[in-house]
Amino acid sequence: MNLLREPYSRNRQIMLGVVGVVGSMAVAELLLRTVFTKPGLPVPSKVLLGAVGLFGDPQFWQAVGFTLVEWMLGLALATVAGVLLGGAMGASRIVRIMFELPVEAFRVLPSIALGPILVLLLGAGMLPLSITVALACVWPILLNTMYGVRGADTTAIQTARSFGVSEIGIVWRVTLPAALPFAFTGVRIAASIGLIVAVSAELLIGSGTGIGGYILSNSANAANLDLVYAATLVAGVIGVLVSLAMAALDNGLFGWKKGLAQ
Repeated sequence: MNLLREPYSRNRQIMLGVVGVVGSMAVAELLLRTVFTKPGLPVPSKVLLGAVGLFGDPQFWQAVGFTLVEWMLGLALATVAGVLLGGAMGASRIVRIMFELPVEAFRVLPSIALGPILVLLLGAGMLPLSITVALACVWPILLNTMYGVRGADTTAIQTARSFGVSEIGIVWRVTLPAALPFAFTGVRIAASIGLIVAVSAELLIGSGTGIGGYILSNSANAANLDLVYAATLVAGVIGVLVSLAMAALDNGLFGWKKGLAQ
């Protein structure tokens, strides 16, 4: 038996991950205290202390709550739009031809750049921020759904037709269920993108709300830079937790199709 070829156990993977994180932080700590000693740089030990201090700051957790609600609303909007349009494009060649060029044109536009325009149109608040998040999240969901529908089992489709199922019924009862694992893979990708865009949009628009607003309000004071880095670190940790939760949900719901929608 070749032990080198055996897959790592879950516990060993976690242990190696922890060692990698701690080791990277130790190297960064050493370099920032001995080589790169300019003030204002994020020394890991100071950032961690700042992150611990944030746990007792109700203003920060209010900002976290705002960002999470904004992110969930944007992801929900993107999921509905992406699944509906992606499903239609995958099921109908006419719809795909009609929307292929607009999709290719709009998906390369940075959604954050549209944030200020949305604020002018809709006013300040959560709605323009959530729409900005949705505009960034919709594309992986749409494309994964479209390719999932196009890759549906042709035998199942022909069988449904032979039983007199209408074209709309085939889409609803055969192709969309078959495409769900692919669509959820798009949602997983979009979830991480959406959280990044949510914080970035708050920073760009400068609304003073959410994690981005909290970072922006504290970055003006040089004495609060460790707090700014700490808030950024917490945002990153939230992103990791969201990714792990989505992966666990994916495995729980669609583990039976593992290998087809990764």
